[in-house]
Amino acid sequence: MILHGSGDVSSDDWEPAETEIRNRIRERGRISFAEFMDLALYHLEGGYYSVGQPVGAAGDFYTSPAAHPAFGALLAVQMERCWELMSRPSPFYVVEMGSGDGLLARALLDYATRPSSDFAFALDYIALDRRHSAVADSANTPPPQRVLADGAPLAGVHGCFISNELIDAFPVHRFRIVDGVVRELYVVVAASGELMEEAGEPSTPRLAERLAKLGHALPDGYTGEVNLTMSDWARDVSAALDRGFVVTIDYGYSTRELYAPTRTQGTLQTYFRHTESGSPFTRIGRQDITAHVDFTALARDGAAVGLRPLGVASQAEYLHGLGAGRMIDELRRIPMPAYDRDANLMAMRGLVDPTRLGGFKVLVQSKGVEVSDVAELMPSPTRLDGMEPPMLDSVHTPLYEGKYPQREFKLESLWPFGDPDDEEGSERAPQGRG
Repeated sequence: MILHGSGDVSSDDWEPAETEIRNRIRERGRISFAEFMDLALYHLEGGYYSVGQPVGAAGDFYTSPAAHPAFGALLAVQMERCWELMSRPSPFYVVEMGSGDGLLARALLDYATRPSSDFAFALDYIALDRRHSAVADSANTPPPQRVLADGAPLAGVHGCFISNELIDAFPVHRFRIVDGVVRELYVVVAASGELMEEAGEPSTPRLAERLAKLGHALPDGYTGEVNLTMSDWARDVSAALDRGFVVTIDYGYSTRELYAPTRTQGTLQTYFRHTESGSPFTRIGRQDITAHVDFTALARDGAAVGLRPLGVASQAEYLHGLGAGRMIDELRRIPMPAYDRDANLMAMRGLVDPTRLGGFKVLVQSKGVEVSDVAELMPSPTRLDGMEPPMLDSVHTPLYEGKYPQREFKLESLWPFGDPDDEEGSERAPQGRG
């Protein structure tokens, strides 16, 4: 059964990742979609994340750290609060998994001295990533420790593990319900030479076991994805974390929402040059492949290995709790050219706009700390007074410039919903993934 075609099948056009994929299929007859996705994204010589720079104006999508450094600054506030709840250990490790271009590390470290110099002294930042990419330099702070790793090759960590848009890039298994039975979708080569999907017996019983926990039957023909890698990830993180917190930020749904009977085609998405590009079997190694995160399963997987779920919030709710609104208010008071003010305002508000990056979800988990709810991780209102925001610079995605290239007007003149300083207003800008 062909679901997606690969288009031109000339071997002269194959990238290294596609060559390896076809070689494995030739040797074994078929491979799981999870194996295909892993090679397409992480093949050492031609995987999407192994070569090139996918994030930013020249890439295929943008993320919260690329949109505005306020995202990292607010996480610095969060890390300080976690440090306080843990009785101020030194060192206090912040381990970022999937650090990529290092923009989150840079922004968090740049802002860390503002909450507390004592916290900045205790902070030890470790950036983990599978790919060779330079962590963004900063003139103000020393670079973080950088480690190339698939998982969490650490032990005895007192601190916090953080990740942003990591879980959605974990390889997923694809499945289809056929006559009431779970069938896995494998990647094979058609007689025509195209890559295609073919249904067969599941490669692992974990696939049906995960779907059996849904609490409702899926209709015949239902096609979707299951992320089994995240349970292994939760186990690795828990093994590395002796005491502290885990903050996971990504786009996704609860189990009930993700596997709603009406969502019959799953959530698999591909991105190329800021546009959803369709088939995963085109541009292999040159386009992003993602699937939405099942946050219910992620919390359950963590709880099974000792990570206590404290709650799930939207990114908008979470960042507002950390002082995003106060930071935006402070931005309005800072004298600066109108264009710079509006560019920063648009990007910062995008972080908390529920229709944009603010619609992402944040799962917070704990281990060995007497905390029962996410609300306890929020700083006091007085602690948030006078929070001066960081400013955009050349390393960030020029969202405002892309939407409004003219420099002669103020944003207020184009605002369709009243005063842009009104928290109820909502600008429309290019979307991130999700």
